[in-house]
Amino acid sequence: MRYALFFLIVLALPLLRISQPVARGIDTAPDVGKYAPEFNLNNINGKKVALSDLRGKVVLLNFWATWCRPCRAEMPSLGNLHTALKDRGFTVIAISVDASDRPVKSFVLEKGISFPVLMDKDKEVAFDQYGVFGLPTSFLIDRKGVVVEKFMGERDWTSSDIKNKIRKAMEGR
Repeated sequence: MRYALFFLIVLALPLLRISQPVARGIDTAPDVGKYAPEFNLNNINGKKVALSDLRGKVVLLNFWATWCRPCRAEMPSLGNLHTALKDRGFTVIAISVDASDRPVKSFVLEKGISFPVLMDKDKEVAFDQYGVFGLPTSFLIDRKGVVVEKFMGERDWTSSDIKNKIRKAMEGR
């Protein structure tokens, strides 16, 4: 009987591994040219926001955390970019992977962040849907919901190179 149970377990282990996702964040990032994965997350005030609600706008989706120094450092330029282009069909959506919304709310208030900030406390959107394995990571998404570019690491979001990429996305090129 013990050998039969052992044999069953040995046979079942490979099947269990097949059903488990590959390590979180590995090979799950949406490819450039493919639709960005849909999500529904709460903003820091508890209101649900879905990516599909933003269809028709160019979206810069920024994954970040309050404990991430490069993330904190790029926030002013993200804010400047959002302010400069928000009236032209563009928005920045920051998705925090902090475990609690308390430090996020405090940071947003302290820095005067004007763009929407969403919470991904379980990191399911960041890791499982967008394949984020380092912070900050951002995705430029066109008006149709297609990923135009992926940016890894801190950026100056007001640079002419990035503004040109956003302008092309806004023009549908």
